[in-house]
Amino acid sequence: INHMADELSNTENMKNEFISSVSHELRTPLTAIKGWAETLTEDNDTITMKKGIHVIINETERLSQMVEELLDFSRIQSGKFTLNLSTIDILAELEDALLIYTEKAKRDKIEIIYNAPEMLPFVYGDKNRLRQVFINIIDNALKYNSQNGTITIEASQGENQNKDNIHILIQDTGCGIKEVDLPKIKTKFYKANHTKRGSGIGLAVANEIITMHNGSIDILSKEGVGTTVIITLPIQKSENKDNKITTGG
Repeated sequence: INHMADELSNTENMKNEFISSVSHELRTPLTAIKGWAETLTEDNDTITMKKGIHVIINETERLSQMVEELLDFSRIQSGKFTLNLSTIDILAELEDALLIYTEKAKRDKIEIIYNAPEMLPFVYGDKNRLRQVFINIIDNALKYNSQNGTITIEASQGENQNKDNIHILIQDTGCGIKEVDLPKIKTKFYKANHTKRGSGIGLAVANEIITMHNGSIDILSKEGVGTTVIITLPIQKSENKDNKITTGG
């Protein structure tokens, strides 16, 4: 009973921290958008106009991403999170996600090293949701990295007893995760690093998506050295027939 009470207390504390964190994360871009909107109504300078519009677009995208994460989290909690399944080329989805961050990595002076085989077996999954997972993991690898750091991405088929699986490895040379935080990093409401932007639920959503694909996410990390995320997915089998899966279904 005491253990259950402690768990409930910890969950409540994490929930409160989550609400506080999300409120702060929403307030920051809203403040930036409002401030620049007010500036642009008073200043017609071309350089100021371009800078202000650039900030507004970036902050709006940031808000949209957080809202989508919150909606997904709500769907998962209510058992209404749905996957639309089909035969997909997992490398194509990984490379699409990687393409999104190529220019940002250059601006941040972070090198992305991509090692991929010529081809991999097909996966039976939701291409949009799997791309969402890759985007989340790569975004974290950039967010927690530093200038002149590297991100290494590899994709391969397992060998021997693991040949029915595909492994996606995303490794960074960033700040890493404290040993005490590592077991809780995929827990809902948990945010290990409060100094970085984000709602703190992206990884929980990503983990749920991969679990619904009968896969797994394993995270290895050492503080001050970097983090390695390994996503494991089963290859397509002939008996895959259902084209939709819903949480709680």
